[in-house]
Amino acid sequence: MAKKQTETAQIILMQKIKECLPKNISFVDELGDVLKISNDSAYRRIRGQTDLTIEEITSLCKHFKFSFDSFINNSNNNFVSFSHHQLSSHVSSFNEYLESIKNDLDQVMKFPENERQVIYAAEDIPVFQNFAHPYLTAFKIFYWNKSILNAEGYEDKKFETAHIDKKLLELAKDIYDCYSKINSIEIWSDDTANSTIKQIEFYWDSGAFNSKEDALLVCEELRLMFARISKQAELNIKFDINNKPASTEKNYELYHSDVMIGNNCVMTKMGTMKGAYISYHTFNAMLTTNASFCNETDLWLKNLIRKSNLISGVAEKQRYRYFKHINDMLKKLVVKIEKE
Repeated sequence: MAKKQTETAQIILMQKIKECLPKNISFVDELGDVLKISNDSAYRRIRGQTDLTIEEITSLCKHFKFSFDSFINNSNNNFVSFSHHQLSSHVSSFNEYLESIKNDLDQVMKFPENERQVIYAAEDIPVFQNFAHPYLTAFKIFYWNKSILNAEGYEDKKFETAHIDKKLLELAKDIYDCYSKINSIEIWSDDTANSTIKQIEFYWDSGAFNSKEDALLVCEELRLMFARISKQAELNIKFDINNKPASTEKNYELYHSDVMIGNNCVMTKMGTMKGAYISYHTFNAMLTTNASFCNETDLWLKNLIRKSNLISGVAEKQRYRYFKHINDMLKKLVVKIEKE
């Protein structure tokens, strides 16, 4: 009986892994590469003829980013496992955080263009959008390290781009480049842009900018970001890091929600596989591929979209009003900085 249960759980695990892979990638080859075994040995594990070892299960779960206990508790819909990348006050921690984002996007990019999608319910400006602009990226990285993580060495520093590791800025650009190529739906509310504008204002009021020029430069790049996103929405196409269309097909939709979103929620779709990211501690996220939770999240996002106003494509008036409101808030901050 125990043997039968082991085989059943193993076969379910193998099916789950197979769903994670694009159709053009060999399941047997991928399994062999991860476990460092021959194709014949991989076939025996796929068929359940050879039991996976604890070490092999650990390697598979780490590589494909899911938890085996979700299969053990497969009949219990109330049991959901999440993974997350733990950030610390050590400076290298943020590099690892960005690397984890890049790795997740690389997994999505393995799937054909029509089989990959990101849906982003944005309490704050989607993190990827910041990364197309170097000074804005530098400010966000500085703010997160100094004000959220209390990272070592940031305590008495004022913001200037020289404090940010150029490797981090390049990694952020790579992340944006991946995101620009993935079909995406973003849902923004009236408050989505507020947090970044308030962060800049807080740093200005606190004397945390090294100079007025630094503060104004960040504001200018934020304005450019809003202009880029508005243009993307108009064309339904995202732009790459050089501000050129990243796709020949429509790959971007933008919605305005009158309902407060509450927290950042991201759904990734790769073929038949779904992943749900739920934000916590300001900008970090927990990930689950639990089918029940992901389907529930997918339904919540679809319901949010139905209740929101499409402001991309032909919705010119709605889009103009939305971004005018945002830019008016930013202009007030710029005037405040210039006068002081």
